[in-house]
Amino acid sequence: MNLRIKYFKCSASWRSSLLHLRRKILVTATFILGTSQLFMSHAFAFWLLGFSDADTLPPGAVGAISGTGGQLTEVGRPTQGSFTPFLAHAGFRLGITDGFDVGYRLAQIALPFSSAGPVLGGELDARYRLTSTAAPWQASVVGGLAYSYLILNNVSKNAWSPGADLLLSHVLTPTYTFISELRYVYTEITSAPGGAGENYLHAAGVDIGMKIAVTRTVSLVPEMGLFNFTGRLAGRNADGIGFQYGAVLSFRFR
Repeated sequence: MNLRIKYFKCSASWRSSLLHLRRKILVTATFILGTSQLFMSHAFAFWLLGFSDADTLPPGAVGAISGTGGQLTEVGRPTQGSFTPFLAHAGFRLGITDGFDVGYRLAQIALPFSSAGPVLGGELDARYRLTSTAAPWQASVVGGLAYSYLILNNVSKNAWSPGADLLLSHVLTPTYTFISELRYVYTEITSAPGGAGENYLHAAGVDIGMKIAVTRTVSLVPEMGLFNFTGRLAGRNADGIGFQYGAVLSFRFR
């Protein structure tokens, strides 16, 4: 009888934790999608993939990623296709407190000229874990801001890009961890002719990937995602879809 009582108590506790997690995920996803709709009346190759699981780094721990990938888009009216086969990617993370870490990574942000091609910018972000470390499904939220600046022919060019993410991950085996991400990014090119009103882009979508442990401190993370684009570039319609793929090596120190 005692065993049955303990079983029902554990089962009830597990269901309660699962329902609590579902509520957190629903609220967070609603916030991210609602924010994208809020900015949709105003918001080219840049990273949308996160290359990370939902777990945060322990306090004082340092992580790093490095890799590459590509992007295929069909945007505009009439539709025009573009393919960027190689997009560099690298970044660092630092654990601050239990369930909270911060990061910096290189970010490809579109600038208003074609002769220079994609330009590297920098992105700062903060990640907060929504679940306990013992939960079978990990969930976290990420908020970040990217910026890119250069001077070309004595003319300054700049673009900025805030974004928000909901990360989910589940350990399948000691080697494989499934990861998924709901992401929204807004890019605004304020220095382009016509200003931000004619040069902006919203991107919202989902990606999936796998974190594959190579050693105790090194993992391979392949990922791919499909995103919807809405906006304008140089005064022209930039609505359409984009597909991204990539892979990085993830390192953890300490």
